[in-house]
Amino acid sequence: MLSAAIKIALLGFSINFLLNYRQWLDWDNDAVMNVTPGSCETILKNGGSEDVTHIGDGIILISTGFEFLGPPGQIKAVDLKNGNKVTTLNITNKPARADFMSAPHGISTWRDPDTDQLFLYVICHPKPEDRIEVFEVLTSLTLNYVRTITDPNFDFMNDLVVVGKDKFYITKFARFRDFKRYNMEMFSGMKFGGIFYYDGRKAREVATGYYMPNGINISPDKKVVYVAEWGTKTLRGFRRDSTNNLAEIWSTYTGTGIDNIEVDPDTGDLWIGCHPVTWRIVDLFFGSRPVGQVVRVKMQDNSVSEMEIIYQDNGDNCAGSTAATYAAGKMIVGTVREQTVVCKVDYLTPN
Repeated sequence: MLSAAIKIALLGFSINFLLNYRQWLDWDNDAVMNVTPGSCETILKNGGSEDVTHIGDGIILISTGFEFLGPPGQIKAVDLKNGNKVTTLNITNKPARADFMSAPHGISTWRDPDTDQLFLYVICHPKPEDRIEVFEVLTSLTLNYVRTITDPNFDFMNDLVVVGKDKFYITKFARFRDFKRYNMEMFSGMKFGGIFYYDGRKAREVATGYYMPNGINISPDKKVVYVAEWGTKTLRGFRRDSTNNLAEIWSTYTGTGIDNIEVDPDTGDLWIGCHPVTWRIVDLFFGSRPVGQVVRVKMQDNSVSEMEIIYQDNGDNCAGSTAATYAAGKMIVGTVREQTVVCKVDYLTPN
């Protein structure tokens, strides 16, 4: 009798898990309607732009070449005020490592309030370990290599937000780096992800038990940290205290696979690259093109007040949007490995 009850319970659990997983994959969805805020153009066709960030005056930095075990990636700059001109940034003083700048991923900048120097932090994924490469961004749009940061806790990190010199919050997307165990982790739904704070010497976990946390950023007043939990399609807000610990204070289910987060410094609004049809971004067998989507999240008192889809593409012009930001009346949209798109923004609904 007990054995039969256990079998029935396991069967029920398995069916429930598969139904939930099917829903998470958006299995019943295939195509989406295209939405644009104005005219759009493709400024890069290959290499992708996994993360993007605005450094002022319409200049956007992007990380390109996110390819595990592929050739080294690059940092490029897009000048939205000068015909969307794309420049590959030269790196001076770089270390003589063959795997330097392997699979550049999330990026974040920090400006020293005392010297006005601008620093760029880049998550990279060389084979042996995750590394954060640190550069000074010179006025000539040249990168001067400064240092490399590593930590035993950095297993498979995704994005970071810098809050001081060599101090940052960073998301741990998954526990395993190798392909087979990573896919088992993703399929199982185990919540091995978390958020770490690096204090300039070592990293400590400040939030744990999340399913593939992805993009991370911080409110303009530096009081609330925003995290995109890709595995549950949930945007979360964490209060930051004086010791840099985090306490979750709200969460909003978005219904889409939210990726990197950019914060508008003037309005506090969030611009998020998203994957509205999950199975098309995780598909390994049929070669489907991922769907691109950008969501603008309007904020009030560092909490969500409204969400709107600013951009959506069925994969023909934007294969899987990972990031977006708004500057100089334009929006730039990044993808995992393919295009970078720039759109004029002819409308924005008021806050």
